[in-house]
Amino acid sequence: MNRSLELIRNHIPQTVGVLLLLIVLIYVAATKEVHLRSDGSTLAEAPLASEKANPMAEHENMPAAASFEPIGETDVLLLSFDEVSGHFTVTDKRSGKVWHSYPNPEHWEQETIGGIWKNHLRAPVMIQTLDFETQSARPQISNWINANGTIEDMTPIDNGVSLTYVLTDIGVSIPVEIRIEDDYVETRIVDEGIIEGKFGILWVRLFPFFGAQHTTDQEGYFLIPDGSGAIVSFNDSSRNKTKVYKEPIYGQDFSYRGEGSSRLQMKMPVFGLKFGDAGFLSIVGTGAEYTDILASPSGVYSMYNWIGTEMRYRSPFEQITNRHRERSFITYDEEERFRNDRVVRYYLLDGEQSTYAGMANRYRQYLMDDEGYARIESDKETVPLHLTLLGGDSKKSVFMDSYVPMTTASQAMEVVQSLYGLGVEDMNINLMGWQEGGYSEFGDVLPIDGRLGGDDGIRSFVDFAHSLEFPVTYGVNYMLNNTGAQGFSTRYHAMRDLSGTIMKYEDWYGNELPMASLRYIDEYFDDDLETIDSMGFDGVTFGNGYWYGGGLGQWLISDYNDRYGSSRTQALEQQADYFRRASEKFKLVNGTVTGQYVNRNVSHVYNMFNDYSYDLFTDRSVPFMQMALHGLITYTTGYVNEREQYRQQLLRDLEYGALPSMILTHEPTQELNNSRNIRLFSSQYEEWSEKAVEQYQIYNEVQGGVMDQFIVDHRELADNVYETTYENGRKVVVNYNNTTYVNGSLQVEGKGYTVVKEGER
Repeated sequence: MNRSLELIRNHIPQTVGVLLLLIVLIYVAATKEVHLRSDGSTLAEAPLASEKANPMAEHENMPAAASFEPIGETDVLLLSFDEVSGHFTVTDKRSGKVWHSYPNPEHWEQETIGGIWKNHLRAPVMIQTLDFETQSARPQISNWINANGTIEDMTPIDNGVSLTYVLTDIGVSIPVEIRIEDDYVETRIVDEGIIEGKFGILWVRLFPFFGAQHTTDQEGYFLIPDGSGAIVSFNDSSRNKTKVYKEPIYGQDFSYRGEGSSRLQMKMPVFGLKFGDAGFLSIVGTGAEYTDILASPSGVYSMYNWIGTEMRYRSPFEQITNRHRERSFITYDEEERFRNDRVVRYYLLDGEQSTYAGMANRYRQYLMDDEGYARIESDKETVPLHLTLLGGDSKKSVFMDSYVPMTTASQAMEVVQSLYGLGVEDMNINLMGWQEGGYSEFGDVLPIDGRLGGDDGIRSFVDFAHSLEFPVTYGVNYMLNNTGAQGFSTRYHAMRDLSGTIMKYEDWYGNELPMASLRYIDEYFDDDLETIDSMGFDGVTFGNGYWYGGGLGQWLISDYNDRYGSSRTQALEQQADYFRRASEKFKLVNGTVTGQYVNRNVSHVYNMFNDYSYDLFTDRSVPFMQMALHGLITYTTGYVNEREQYRQQLLRDLEYGALPSMILTHEPTQELNNSRNIRLFSSQYEEWSEKAVEQYQIYNEVQGGVMDQFIVDHRELADNVYETTYENGRKVVVNYNNTTYVNGSLQVEGKGYTVVKEGER
């Protein structure tokens, strides 16, 4: 003890110095804000508030045209940037048209909006944040101007510029790249450089008012990816009070609390705007799975018609607060920020190419050039009937469920032979509900139920179909597992939401079926494909070819299973990989209501949307999705024998270039009454044989010989009369009216169609 005191006395200067250094370090650590990423790495300090006011806050004008300097050029476009406002312009050298990253300045003097929205319209960035250090805080919306924003780290890049928008008053920095390539301008939010202070980002709208226009006497409309595609015209602003379109690309993430929507799920990451003789098609690239598309007509938030993107970085979820899970509250997770760059391209279109048909043509070119889609190679003059044969299902009984065989292997031969003999010369056959226990048993896809003929029986059927040169695919649904097959345990292998709740698919009949974690499916996926291949099948149909229960390629869900979980981005990549692996194994890979993120490896899509959501926002549907995909993949809509409006839906198929499809059984449909999961309207093949032949002949008259042809134009000739044009010159005109349409030598009877082959190459 004495020796220790003596040592300290002998080294007092050094001791005092060390103590002072420790005090300084402790003080700095206590006062310095440190922020962590969700992966545990340290974020840079939040930007300090600027003493200099944002230059755009000094006035209420649009950016000064003289302030823009050229920063990039292609054969088609010239890109200019303004360091003061943070905005850019793009000049289309083909027409001289100038596109602004802010609302059209020609209309600014007529704008009546005031308050913060006036700055929203002028700012390059809108943002919603939440103060995570204040317990009762609510989300707040601001913009680069009101948040006293600055521009930092401005650096030239190839044909563009890299910069950081710093919103100093809320402590957020957002690095952005802007560049042009060929006929498009691309914006990118670089995720790695985002900085947050105590305010966490909920969403960002980058250049949300690109190309925004007032309603004038020039034709103007939005293209929104609602259903097959829909048009929203620029109308009288007095009619537009609350009509706003806001939907997530690829649908809601069920792990989070969505706002709820009755609209059809968005299947394509695209939107567009036409004004006068110019327009643009926007394609959302990286980060699409975390992006909403917004469209607001004149009269809602301003007098401008505008359409853009909202990049989500956090979503609200339901936090359970007790063991019995009946109490909860809605909150955001500070640590769970959605990762990914956010990329949007704006393809500038001119003249005839600025229509929704021109947009579809440009999107098809993008799919081929950038996504690797290949066009169909076919010299067939006939189209196939896509025939789905239901094997069986279980039925509810008083004491226990019973099995109902609807089509055995030998009966399937009878059905196919009967249709073939009557004149259906070409078929693609899909089998659904042939696994043990029937359609309602999810988990194991094989073996074939012995009551239907077993594996040997189905091998004989496949051989029979091949003798007629008809391919056969096998329907599978990997998203659900209610049997415990493959070692599945709901507790350990099912999807879970952010609060840890097991996720289940609840159908219209009150059934709740556990949803399997995508990464758990990977443990047996390849073995399943190998077994299906060994049976002689030509391919698989994910989702069975029926709307029930979803299927791979239909849903993107964040999974918080501790062992097998995946983010929404990983879910997209995993499902795309499943389709890729299947395409390497089989000649045919079919999907059911699939999203564009898997369609590159799809041969045929069942139940493709051919309409819109019929809300007050939209004027009418257009075949945008069909125009983009026809000639790349084939598609069918609802089954012929499941139609609610028989003639109307036939005409829609002919207008949209769809192929015929039917779902049939050998046994009477009423045998399925009280089945556990599936209800068919009318399926017994004997009742539909003649109608199948009639429909097959109609579709062949219209579609025969053009399965591999692009749809290059679509237009409205008169009210409820539409013309579809194929690249070889064939035109199909459909008339939804009750009276005959006459235009010169062209006559189309009411509720009828006409095929014009003049000039067909």
